[in-house]
Amino acid sequence: MSQQAPADAGRVGTARWWWFAAPAVALVLVALCLRAPFAAVGPLLGELGDELGLSTGALAVVTALPLVCFGLVSSFAPSLAARLGVHGAVLTGVALIAAGVLLRIAGAPGLFAGTVLLSGGIAVGNVLLPAVARAEYGARAAVVLGVITAAMSGSASIGAGLARPMSSAAGSASAGLLLWGALVLVALLAMAALTRARRGAPRPEAAPRGARTAILRDPVALAVTLFFGFQSLSFYSMLTWLADVLESGSGVSPVAAGGLLAVATGLAVPLALVVPGLAGRRPGQQPWVLVGTVPVLAAIAGLLLAPEAAPLLWAVLYGFGSGVSFPLSMMLIVARSRDVAQTGRLSATAQSVGYLLAATGPLGVGLLHDATGAWAPGLALMFGAVVLQLLSGLAAARPRFLSPAV
Repeated sequence: MSQQAPADAGRVGTARWWWFAAPAVALVLVALCLRAPFAAVGPLLGELGDELGLSTGALAVVTALPLVCFGLVSSFAPSLAARLGVHGAVLTGVALIAAGVLLRIAGAPGLFAGTVLLSGGIAVGNVLLPAVARAEYGARAAVVLGVITAAMSGSASIGAGLARPMSSAAGSASAGLLLWGALVLVALLAMAALTRARRGAPRPEAAPRGARTAILRDPVALAVTLFFGFQSLSFYSMLTWLADVLESGSGVSPVAAGGLLAVATGLAVPLALVVPGLAGRRPGQQPWVLVGTVPVLAAIAGLLLAPEAAPLLWAVLYGFGSGVSFPLSMMLIVARSRDVAQTGRLSATAQSVGYLLAATGPLGVGLLHDATGAWAPGLALMFGAVVLQLLSGLAAARPRFLSPAV
């Protein structure tokens, strides 16, 4: 009898641990689907153009669609959560991703329609995963959010890195994109199980009439939204143009430039695991805003003034700062809101406005390069944007909450 009690206690402890960890596992699986399916498109653009008879301009539209869709769809995610619950809404988003991945094999029209569909599903997941994490873990959500953010960051690298091997294994670029459906199916099953287990959970209240515009009149919400937008602008500009800037200004080879970009983006994974938990230990996060912006400013200054001096250092500084800022911006959405419903509304606003703002960064840098033939004007534009990121971040990091009325 004395030996049975410890064994029973061990089984109970294991069961309790699993019930605590299972929601995080489901959310991480969903997070892995929020970047890889569209990050895999970039390395395959040439092959897709040849297979589908698409021009360079048409392929550029394919790469721009996700950010635009994120901005346009994000504001509707809280309404979906009010109707279906946050778990049901995320499940619907994963189902849209699955449908979009499947549709992309239907020729050129399917590529465009599937990209729109999966981007809409990704937008729902982007907005509502922080709300689900908060609903599941309450005050401990910051640590779980860090793991989720790391999975999102890692999935972008995984999508880009495995795109060509999967294309080769499948026999074509379109078929290679279809293989991502296996990951999405696993996430769909995991999220369906979690949604079923939370079937009786209360749903967030629908936002009051005019709430989508009213929330931007709240100074805290506006600061969080601008910080999210400017850090996204900085990151996607880096993702789009850093390799070209290094190749042109620093004199590195195309392969080396791509490797430096991989190093820069890869830093986001370990940083996402630790930043939310550490930053959430204190009421204010101003020091973390400095840690996320000052290295990027130093990197841009280095690329402007001495691009050949230390290209690896400039890439690492840019990647380190961006890797701190993204999980910090997600953590601030949770930290500055009062409850699950407000978290969803703030997340929707920050991401809707933020991703539309982010879409202007790569476009602006590219247009300035086309107009001047140099990268310096675009880098100067980026330096100014990161200064605005710093100012808005310092405001967002002050220890206060949104007004109860928004």
